[in-house]
Formats: sequence, structure tokens, C-alpha cells
Amino acid sequence: MNENTKLVEKSESAIDIGTNGNGIHVSASLRSFGSFRDTVQNFSESVSQSMKQIGFLGSISLATNSLTGPAMLCLPATYQRSGLIPTTVVIIFVSILSALCCLHMSNAISKVPNNKGFDSDIGYSETFRHFQGLRSYRFTQILFFGCILCLNVSSIVDTAEVVDTFFAHWTGSVALNFQWNVDDNLSVRLVNWDYSSCSEKMVVSGECVPFCDEEGHLLTIGYGMTLLIFLPMAVMDLKENSFMQVIGFLVLIVSSLIFVVLFIAQGIDSSNLSVWGTEWGSLFGVILFNFSLVIAIPAWLYEKESHVDVPKVVHTSTILSSILYMSIGILGAITIPDASQNMLESLMSGAFGTAMQICASIFAFFIIGLGCPLFSVLARMNLMDGERLFSRGTANFFAVYLPFSTSWIFYGGDGIYQLLAWGGILFTSLIVFILPLFLALRALEKGFIEGSVNVYRPLVFGSTGVEASAIRITLFLAILSISAAILGNLL
Repeated sequence: MNENTKLVEKSESAIDIGTNGNGIHVSASLRSFGSFRDTVQNFSESVSQSMKQIGFLGSISLATNSLTGPAMLCLPATYQRSGLIPTTVVIIFVSILSALCCLHMSNAISKVPNNKGFDSDIGYSETFRHFQGLRSYRFTQILFFGCILCLNVSSIVDTAEVVDTFFAHWTGSVALNFQWNVDDNLSVRLVNWDYSSCSEKMVVSGECVPFCDEEGHLLTIGYGMTLLIFLPMAVMDLKENSFMQVIGFLVLIVSSLIFVVLFIAQGIDSSNLSVWGTEWGSLFGVILFNFSLVIAIPAWLYEKESHVDVPKVVHTSTILSSILYMSIGILGAITIPDASQNMLESLMSGAFGTAMQICASIFAFFIIGLGCPLFSVLARMNLMDGERLFSRGTANFFAVYLPFSTSWIFYGGDGIYQLLAWGGILFTSLIVFILPLFLALRALEKGFIEGSVNVYRPLVFGSTGVEASAIRITLFLAILSISAAILGNLL
């Protein structure tokens, strides 16, 4: 048998594997197609992993949605307690402080070796590992998780309460009540709630909230709906969530404008809002809790398209969010007498008209609700970053299933407001304000001078000493603000 005969037989053995109904050989074609398909799929996956898919609109959406969280619902009540001028001044001051911290964090991440263009997936804690070591990595992992857990629990509970309010107005809401008796036995009973038990005054003032007269812990239908809708989104990746974040951003802008129009149409009663207020203890805590954009910065830097300008996104989203805070907070305060801690409870009651009720429902689901999966995604990404302390399954347990399965314990009462105040002070203040500035100063002291983000643009510092002084001043102001928040809450 010669060489050509062997080659023909080898080719035939590779091709003549099977036939279709017409006697045409197809297995080799299918095998070749399958190999080609696998090659194309692997190439496509490789390209999709290396490409950054979040453009300017997606970046603005993600940043603004990170800033407009559950604490935004407390602003009308905060304005009524703390007054027009103090609350507005604190919002402006903290917004500037937050923007500087975001830019310093971005600049520090760009100083990680070979990451000037944010081509490496460097998370929040991983950045600290590069500049401070493994101990700082683990310490910031704990703080970062605590910060996002507070944000996530607040978002889940606020969304669930609004859903229950919606059901209570139209059909009535249902919940399982878990309560320990005097003899330490657990009793479980089914309870129903609607607006028939509330007076008109209670409805208007926002005092008539679902299950407000129930003791114990409640597992409500609103909470179940929140889990059903947002839990599947929480196990997705950031890129998969980016489209919904854009939708949420558009809904935020439209619904906020509708809120402004409807508030004005309700009539302005200046007696609901004083100039200086009477209580300022929790003011800094609540405002600090709003400006938590830093937690989304590391993941966004890696996912964004290369042409997206970091300072432009940070400044635009911060200014836009601050305007929304002041507009909604002031107009809500002068429109809603004795505004409740959750503004949407009053608006969802129907006392301010059907249009306001529908707008509040949409706002809650697309703004507050979409924050739940976003926070879970960010927490999981940080847990899996760098040293990879956890597998994806374990990270999902802590970042997704833990907050979604336990948040119902905080349903009702003023637990969420206390979580906002103390969570903002203890976790958010460190993660968002103190540590990024400390990291920037540390990187500068270690000789990591060059970064790709100009924090103080259009100013350009001529020496590292001047830049270090600017960071120290910003850090001092941040510590002063947090100290005021702690002292206010204690007193």
C-alpha cells in the first residue's frame, strides 16, 4: 500500500462515519461545524471578557443609581427636623467631599502597576492589598461587606414596605407574624391589613403604614414579591445589570420631574419647613449614608469603556443627585405634613391623588428596588477579588442570599432609620470617606506619584507636598464630619 492509498483510506475513515437519509455523508461536516462553532464561541467569550461595555450613559446611570438609594426617602422628614439651611448645606458639603473621595480612590487604583488604563480587575480591597498588605485587604473586606449589607437591607425593606402599601390600598396585604410568647413559645399567625383601620389624618400624615400596629416580626407579601423580582437579578454580573441600571436612571429622571410637578400642584405650605430646624443629631448620619458612590467605583472602572472620562462621570452624577436630593427633600417637606421616615409611605397611601400614588410605585420599584441587586453584585465582586477568599457560590451566599433572606427582621418600626444613621456613621463613613483618602495619602508617601485621574482638575499641583497637604485637609474635614455625626447621635 503506497502513501497515497493510505492517505485516501485515512481520509475516508475520518469522513465515512454516518449518513443521512439520502446516503449523503454528514458526520465530518457536523464535526467540522462543531469545531468551528466552539472556536467562534471561545473567541467570542474571550473578546466579551476583554471588552469594556459600559459607556457614558451607562456610567452616569450606574453612578447616579448608586447615589440615590434608600436614604433619599428620609430627606423630607430630615428637612422638617433639621431645617432648610442646615440640611441643604450638609448635602452640598458632603457631595463635594464624596466626589473628592471617589476621584482619589480612582486615582489610587490607576497607580496599581500596569493599571493606568484600568485594564485589570482591581477591587476595593485588592487596592489596599497592593499598597498596605494582606491585613488591610482582610480588614477592608469586613468593612466593605458591612457597608453594603446596610445599604442592601435598607433597600430591600423599603421596597417591600412600598409593595405592601400598594397592595393594602387596592386589595389588602397579608403577612405571617412571628412572635415569642411569655412562655418562650413561638407563635405564628396570618394577619391582614388594609386602610380601613386608618383615619384620614393618619393617611395624609403617613402614620398609616402597613402592619404598623403589629408586634413581632413580619414576613409580608410585599417582601415575597421583592425577593421574587430582584433576587434573580442579584446573581447576575455587573454587565448583565447595566441595561436595567440605564432603565432605572431614565425612570429616576422622569419620575423625579413628575414628583416636582405634583408636589407643586398639591400646594406649598411653608409652615411645614422651618429655616433652621429643631433637631440635628442624625443629620450627618443620614446624609453621609446617601453618598456611597465609592463602593461602585472599582467595579465600574474595570467595566467602563476606555473613552469614558472619570471626573466627568463623578461630577455629573454627584451634581445631578444633589439637585434631586434638595428638590425632592424640600418639596416633599413643604407638601407632606409630618413626613414619615419613608416618604413613599405617605405618597403611596392615595391621599395625594392617584397620579402621585402610581409615580411613587414606579419610583420605588425602579430606583430603590434596582439598588438591591446592584449592591449584591458589588459585594460579591469584592469578596471574589484578589486573594479570592470565597468561591462564587460562597460569595453569593453572603452577598445575595443572606441579605435577601434576613432583611424581613427589620421590617416595621424605626429599625431601618437607626440602621441608616449608625450604618452611615460606622461603615459608610470609613469605606466611602476615610479609607480612600488614607489610601491616596499612603500611595503618595510610598512614591506612587503618577496616576491617570486628575482629582482637582483644572488645578494642577506642582509638587507632591502640595497634593499631600490637600489630601490631609480633605481627610480632616471628613473626620470632622463623621465626628459630628457620632456626637449628634450620641446626644
